[in-house]
Amino acid sequence: MDLKRLRYFCKVVEHGSITQAAKMLNMAQPPLSKRIRELEEELDVTLFERNGSRIEPTQAGYHLYRRACEILRQVEDAALETRQINSKDGKVLRIGLSHLFQRWFQPLLLALHRAHPNVELNISVLDSSHLEEKLNDGMLDVALIQRPYCTEGYDIVAFEPVKLVAVISKKLLPTLPDSALPFLELANFPLILLHRARDTGTYEILLELFRNGGVMPNVIMQITQPGAILDWLEAGFEAATLLPASEVNPTQLTRCHVVEIFPAPQIFFPAMVKMTVTPYIPELMEILSEGYPFQSTL
Repeated sequence: MDLKRLRYFCKVVEHGSITQAAKMLNMAQPPLSKRIRELEEELDVTLFERNGSRIEPTQAGYHLYRRACEILRQVEDAALETRQINSKDGKVLRIGLSHLFQRWFQPLLLALHRAHPNVELNISVLDSSHLEEKLNDGMLDVALIQRPYCTEGYDIVAFEPVKLVAVISKKLLPTLPDSALPFLELANFPLILLHRARDTGTYEILLELFRNGGVMPNVIMQITQPGAILDWLEAGFEAATLLPASEVNPTQLTRCHVVEIFPAPQIFFPAMVKMTVTPYIPELMEILSEGYPFQSTL
């Protein structure tokens, strides 16, 4: 079987649509459909059946998908191991780091480098949804991201949730309150909220919490990175936001107040995620076994 056809087949399974898979593969739909037909003809089996606007794998298709994921991962591992043998620097770890928890995971990555200085760290900093895709494609060994909502196919090491705080322009809130601000009162401010590049995330959860409280938030902008939101506010944008406390340093903000919220909903869940077929990274697990976050980072 041709490896490229297997990769195409897996993409179609994961997206449930030849059209969507073709977009992700940056190719036209007809050639992708042809590759799938060729694979079915080669195996003499039907791999998909149509269900409304989606196509779903048959029982044989599901079996091939599971085996194909293993095969493609083994091919990727073989290529990576070959490059490592040829590399003068030795082992390379491919780690995904979410914008959402850059500061929260910094001590972990620093400890990893200090404990294993000869290991090269290849770090991709992206939105969690993009990192999940790179994991599925075998392009990462592990991702440090928001805990996935769909956990099938993943092994997850979950950490304690990170507290939510509000960051509010001083033009809207000139004086820092003496006590925590009621969560629902934030609906009165123009809001810039985090939003995943795709799929459901913290944005949808926050909207639901506001609506369940009987208020409609005034969302004026959506951005995928906490740092970018803070830059907008510090540039003078008159708005408020809700961010993980780990990503906000009050001493670096001159035009905003960092405000405690009550009740503060738990929506930020950092996690270390890998594919089930991928082995754990012993260097990382060794550090995590000592407890993380480290006491000095709390």
